[in-house]
Amino acid sequence: MDHDHDAVPAASDELREEVERLRLLYTTTLEFNASLDFDEVLKRVFNRVVAAVGAQGGSIWITEGDQLRCRLVVGKASRKLLDTTEPLATAFRDDPLRGGRSSIVSDATGEHSGEILTRMTTDFVALTAMSAAMIADDVTVGKIEMLNKSTGAGIFDERDRELLEGLATSAAVALRNAQLHLAGKQAHDLAIVLEISREITSTLNLDRVLQSVVNLAGKALPFDQAAIGIFVKGDCVIRAIAGEEKVDPKADRTQRLAAWGQYTARNGEVFYLSDREAPSSDAEAAFARLFGPELEAEGLRSGFYLPLKDEQGVLGVLMFESQEPDFLLPRQRELAEILANQTTVALRNAELYAQVPMVDALGALAAKKRALMAVPRGRLLGYTVLAVVGILSVTLIRWPLSVAGEAPAFRAMGFAEVRTLVPGVVERVMVREGMNVPRAAPLAKLRDAELSADRAAAAAAAAGADQMATAAESRANTAEARLQRVRAAALRQEMALVDEEIAATVIRAPVNGVVLTARPEERVGSTLAAGDAIMSLGRTDSLEVDFGVEQREIGRVMPDAIVRVRVDALPQRTFEGRVTFIGGASAGSNGEVFFPVRAVVANPDALLKPGMAAHAKVLTANASTLDRIFRGPIRWLRLTWWRIST
Repeated sequence: MDHDHDAVPAASDELREEVERLRLLYTTTLEFNASLDFDEVLKRVFNRVVAAVGAQGGSIWITEGDQLRCRLVVGKASRKLLDTTEPLATAFRDDPLRGGRSSIVSDATGEHSGEILTRMTTDFVALTAMSAAMIADDVTVGKIEMLNKSTGAGIFDERDRELLEGLATSAAVALRNAQLHLAGKQAHDLAIVLEISREITSTLNLDRVLQSVVNLAGKALPFDQAAIGIFVKGDCVIRAIAGEEKVDPKADRTQRLAAWGQYTARNGEVFYLSDREAPSSDAEAAFARLFGPELEAEGLRSGFYLPLKDEQGVLGVLMFESQEPDFLLPRQRELAEILANQTTVALRNAELYAQVPMVDALGALAAKKRALMAVPRGRLLGYTVLAVVGILSVTLIRWPLSVAGEAPAFRAMGFAEVRTLVPGVVERVMVREGMNVPRAAPLAKLRDAELSADRAAAAAAAAGADQMATAAESRANTAEARLQRVRAAALRQEMALVDEEIAATVIRAPVNGVVLTARPEERVGSTLAAGDAIMSLGRTDSLEVDFGVEQREIGRVMPDAIVRVRVDALPQRTFEGRVTFIGGASAGSNGEVFFPVRAVVANPDALLKPGMAAHAKVLTANASTLDRIFRGPIRWLRLTWWRIST
């Protein structure tokens, strides 16, 4: 009997421990899945597992192709494990520690200790270690390795292994979801970089290229300050700063940026300052010592500096800086490097374009032919390759030709003037500026006291006529009775007309829309004639933009063509719409002829307002850089030849 009494508490303790384990797994799973940021989930998983199993040390490895890479590790001496790799094919083979989904090795000096014990004993006296594979949907996400228990004798037991296995399963699902989310986000970021690339390669104007790079980079990268510098005779000259139209070369800020660019790009290598206050490398510490006071004065803690270089050398430097430490994720740094490479190509193209000789320079080139032939063969070959690349880029690369819109302006969709049907004095206004109103909703009310009095008088007269007709009938006076009945009917028709006028004193919305008139409530007490406008309605979720297109370009504009619009209030954002109307009648003055074009632009965020002045471009058929350069002269030559030949 005593044994039975002892068994009950033991079973109860085991049940309690099992419940606690399940509760821990449940709460940990919720914590793992609370985010889709891969780096955040990775840190959360590692820290939670180390705390849950009570390990002194450990590491977490993530699958990358056919390799496992160490992403996080506990212990200062074990930092050498970071970013080391091992083949995935052998990661769970040739070692009892890796033979299944999870294993325990109980003795660091044992025959089957495995690499985990030998490579992690630099910080701890290894007593025991355990490992668990992270597998989700038959995909090996990675593995978790733990070393030494921090309590008791420092030995992991079977319960620890089961707990680690459960945590590894939950971690695998969370990390797999984060990887899938990251893949989608990377695709989105690459699409943004491609859009920026198209923007910066759409022109060969050097200043425009530089301004586009620093201003459009904000779509893909988080930063507080961005600038780009060009090397001129070995000195870094800042040519563009994000958010600034012009750069003052004498300003203190510009000179500081030039000094930072000169220092970081001197060896042509990418430099990342993770945290000014806590440098993670000797290079960062040296940069912080040299420029720390200047960075602190501007409130900057981290920065990313990318030299713009090709086989010909360093052209310049692209700089991104932030007030936050470690402001760029690894994938964002990769995007920045891609952007820097594309910027280098755009700069080189712009430089080549600026050096393209005109027709009147051909004679000078012929005179210098001998000097050119004296150039070393290798350098001449390089120049030839660059020239070929430049020619191919201006002839083969094609993108939509944009046609400028003249004097574009926004107006509301479905615009309607609300007018009175009857004259009167405004008694009440039921709406306010900016209010959405449905069709037939009451907007305002005119005074109807006189009309109501007229209706009451007509009603009383009609009732009197009915009474007189009844009295005449009682006297057998048929003629009098008929006369009174006719009079009563006429009065009731008059009442119906008065009722319509009374109903018309309530002014209703003719269409669905937004009240566009400023302060319509101020119309209370004003006298209006029939047909006077009291307010305006219109839709603002989409706006119409009207602009003119020059007669020489109107033939390229097609219905449903894409229209890109920018407004002065939001210069960094481009709105897109579609052409809905191309006018047949021209307008213009001073010899300039324009044709009206109308487009519809979506405005779901209500950022655009009716009446805003805008800058509009219509995207037409694709054209190369060569087409864009010579289309004007070719048109002139054709017209001139036609005039001469006919």
